[in-house]
Amino acid sequence: MSYFTNKTVYITGAASGIGLETAKQLIKQGTHLVLFDVQSFDEVLSDLQALNSKDASIDTYELDVTDAQMVTAQIAAAADNKSPDILMHFVGITGPWTFDEMSQEQFERVLNINLFGTRNVLAAVRPFLSRGDQVMVTASMASFTGSYGYSSYSASKFAIWGMMQSINYEWQPLGIDITVFAPPPIDTPLTQAEVGVMAEAGVGMKKLAGELKIEDAVKSMLKGVEKREFLVVPGVMANLIRMQLRFFPVSWVNWIGNKAVALSTKG
Repeated sequence: MSYFTNKTVYITGAASGIGLETAKQLIKQGTHLVLFDVQSFDEVLSDLQALNSKDASIDTYELDVTDAQMVTAQIAAAADNKSPDILMHFVGITGPWTFDEMSQEQFERVLNINLFGTRNVLAAVRPFLSRGDQVMVTASMASFTGSYGYSSYSASKFAIWGMMQSINYEWQPLGIDITVFAPPPIDTPLTQAEVGVMAEAGVGMKKLAGELKIEDAVKSMLKGVEKREFLVVPGVMANLIRMQLRFFPVSWVNWIGNKAVALSTKG
């Protein structure tokens, strides 16, 4: 038996990307899955069932995280059936546009999905959490450092980092543990959608943090949840950047970033 065997895990954004990979790894461990996504699960349910050798339950719900009323209703309906032991929240989008090129609508959409969507999910699930339960929220390396072409995305992720630190102070004394997952770039449909959209300078800065395989990133996250760690930063390069941000002056960090931009746009 693993740590996750027979636990009920709610996963948002579970129809693709990191959420789907997490569901695949957990179903092999006999975890009861309650999956949420705005996308249809028709194409992935058969894959999950093929991995379901321990006969765990799989329930699915449509969820638009920007609709607070819908989020409240759907999570309440799910909890009426199976109360969560762990929430894992993965819903998010990138915003690979420079500030000068980005419209107000684009900026607001990133904040609505990433920040307000996270708030909506946490508020909806909170009545069903009790001592010993856990919450894992996906942030990013962009929670700690800006990047060329990521003003909207970094704004949303910096805010998530601050929000989760604050919530941790409120919920941890109640026995509800928080994990913040802050990975570097991972090869997912989100990052693939940036190809041809993000400027070369932004691509160059992202390369500084390296790119992780999705399977390895999820394994690191699950280990962190099992250990009830507050912050999980997978990948050697990502951790080096995190250390640089903690121990070096901002002027040094900005110099490195400006050099990366210059090299990416040279010629």
